[in-house]
Amino acid sequence: MNILDYIRWRGNLSFKSDPFNEVDNLVFSQLIYADLEFVLDSSDRFTIRELGERFFHSFPDQAKDGKIFNKDGIEILGKIMNTRRYGDCVIYNYQSKLHHDTAEQFTVCMIDLPDRTTVVCFKGTDDSLIGWKEDLYLSYKDIAGQRDALLYVNRYCSIFRKYRLIGHSKGGNLAIYAAVHCKPLIRRNIIQIISNDGPGLRPGSYLPDSYNKVRDRYTLIVPEKDGVGTIYEMDSRKVIARILTKNIVEAHGVMTWQIDQNRIVQADTDSYQTDQTRMALIQFMQETTPEQREIFVEDVFQAFADAGISTVGQLANGGLPVIFRVLKELSEIDGTAKSIAVKLLKTLSVSVSSGMELPRKVSEQKDRVVAKARILEEKLAEKKKKETVN
Repeated sequence: MNILDYIRWRGNLSFKSDPFNEVDNLVFSQLIYADLEFVLDSSDRFTIRELGERFFHSFPDQAKDGKIFNKDGIEILGKIMNTRRYGDCVIYNYQSKLHHDTAEQFTVCMIDLPDRTTVVCFKGTDDSLIGWKEDLYLSYKDIAGQRDALLYVNRYCSIFRKYRLIGHSKGGNLAIYAAVHCKPLIRRNIIQIISNDGPGLRPGSYLPDSYNKVRDRYTLIVPEKDGVGTIYEMDSRKVIARILTKNIVEAHGVMTWQIDQNRIVQADTDSYQTDQTRMALIQFMQETTPEQREIFVEDVFQAFADAGISTVGQLANGGLPVIFRVLKELSEIDGTAKSIAVKLLKTLSVSVSSGMELPRKVSEQKDRVVAKARILEEKLAEKKKKETVN
């Protein structure tokens, strides 16, 4: 069964009868994907039941939009709003922003539970390619969303309450980033950190001593067919979820993670260790410099923009016409960026079979991207040399 089955089965049980568990974490980390900004301001404070009534009364057609995770979030809201378990939980301090110029997509809220703990829930990457671009930024630099997450926790978390920081995808990264960097008095009151297939922290972006102080409270949950969670995996408790799909995009979404009663069904570790997508991403991280990864991200996402592609849904649902339109734009990209871009397209498109051969020209060009990276590295080295001399 999945989390919808869990809601039907456990929705009548209070948190007193059955304490907060990892499946409840999945429910809340999916709920925040609903476009709640239509009915929820930062100053509002509603029970989930009241929120659902406002949402479905004002925007009954929201569920018809094409955003993959948004539709799941709306379905979750509809399922939990009238349950004993979730209906009286209070949601507040909602913030949401989307900036195209800085490639920032950030959404967060607080949810008070009857056990006198508060869930701080960070939204992950939505259907927009801006969000996925920001995910890849994490492989070579800090992002605006991390700074916003830290400011949020330092501002709204109190020393008089206990907190659970959670999130899916990039949201999981924001949760662990805020926990590691927040004020020590607040950090002491964080009793749980859960990242649902989220990237870890980039080496050099945190102090190991600060991470060690929260390490025993941090859990990374990943699907057995893993992608995003592979980026900078950290030494932590790890749960490998058995999934109900072979599609990598669906596997990333928690709706396909298999549930048994009030726990996540754990997969065979070997299937996780040998997953091809995971291994390809690890290889890419090991064989490229941060400068090369930056060039790859900028070039590939510019190709998406030039091809008129702005959402993951367009890639997943567009089929071969979309794939070849993007490949046409990618003809100007060579080497490392192009080979990884083809893997990305194969991953995101449900219409391309694993054995399909994409156009030969995609893999026959020179390594322009790698060359650009080398030139950049040489310039940086020369600049550093001059600074040393002066």
